[in-house]
Amino acid sequence: QEAEDMGITNGFIGTYASENSRGVYRFTFDTDSGALGQPELFYEAGDAKWVSLYKNTMAVPVAKDKAAGTCLLDISEGKAKVLGEVLGETHTPCYILQDETYVYTANYHEGLVMIYEKRFGEKDALCPVKKIAIAPLAGCHQILFHGPLMLVSCLTQNRILYFDRKRNFEKAGELLFPEKSGPRHGIFNRTHSRFWVVGEWSNEVYSFAVREDKFQLLEAFPLLKKEAGAAAAVRLSGDERFLYISLRGTNQIAVLYVGGERMELVERVSSQGEHPRDFILSEDGQFLLAVNRNRGGLVSMKRDLKSGKIVKITGQAEIPEGVSVILEEI
Repeated sequence: QEAEDMGITNGFIGTYASENSRGVYRFTFDTDSGALGQPELFYEAGDAKWVSLYKNTMAVPVAKDKAAGTCLLDISEGKAKVLGEVLGETHTPCYILQDETYVYTANYHEGLVMIYEKRFGEKDALCPVKKIAIAPLAGCHQILFHGPLMLVSCLTQNRILYFDRKRNFEKAGELLFPEKSGPRHGIFNRTHSRFWVVGEWSNEVYSFAVREDKFQLLEAFPLLKKEAGAAAAVRLSGDERFLYISLRGTNQIAVLYVGGERMELVERVSSQGEHPRDFILSEDGQFLLAVNRNRGGLVSMKRDLKSGKIVKITGQAEIPEGVSVILEEI
C-alpha cells in the first residue's frame, strides 16, 4: 500500500534466451518522476520473450530442452506460481494475448496460432483447445481482436488473416498488403473506426478506415528508406493524436501525428540504445518505456502531451536481451 501511495508500480520485461538473460524480470517504475528500479529476475525460463498480463495471471513463452510452448503463472502474491505449462511446439511463440477465459499465442517460425483455455483449480490450468496451422514460416507476429474477429498478422505472407471467434475460429477473410511490406504489428483506436499497421520490411505505416469487417486503405506513410529496415512495435497515445513506432534499423522511436486528415512525422528520437523492440505508454500518457535488445536496456522517456514529442530521459536500467515490457495495472 505504501508503494502505491508513492506512485510506484511494478513492471515486467521478457527476454530472449542468452548467456546473460534468464527469463522474465521485474522492475519498479515511479509514475510521478519516471524513475526506474534495477530489474531483478522474477521467473526463470528459457526464451521467455513476451509477457502478457491479465489481472493476476501472467502468460509467457518457455523453452525446455528441445521443446517449447507457453506457461501460465499466478502472480497474485508477488511471486510466480506455475498454474500450467504446455510444451507442444518447436519454437517459442513471439506474441501472447489473454482474456478472462483463454490464452492466445502466435508462433512466427511455425506459422501457428494456439488457443488455450484457462481451467483454474485443475492440476494443469492451461488446456489446448484450438490449433490454427497457417503455414510454416508464415511469420505470425501479433493477435488482435476486432469485434467477433481475431486478426493474425502474417508478416512473410504480406497479409492479416481474420478468424471468427463465434464460429470456432473459422477463417473469415484477409487484409492484403503490398509485396515486401511485412505487416508486423497493428493497433486500433478505441472505437475501432481506424486501424494502423506497421510494415517491418517496407518501413511504412498503413492507415485504414474501418467499418465492421471492411478495411479501406487511406494512406501508406514512409518512415524511413526501405533499406534501413526493421520497423517493429506501434502504440497510440490515449488522446489518439500520436502514433509511436520503434525503428530497430536506426535505433529510434518515431512519433507521428495522426489527428488530422494525413499522417505527419513529428520527430524521430534516439531509443538510447541498440535494437529497440517493444515499448509502452504509461496509463496517464506522461511516459514512454522502451526496451533495447542489444545495448541500453530499459529506458523511460518523458512525453510532452501537447506536441507528442519526447522531451527528456527520466530513467535507464540495464537489462540484457530485452524484448517486451509491460506495467501492472494500478
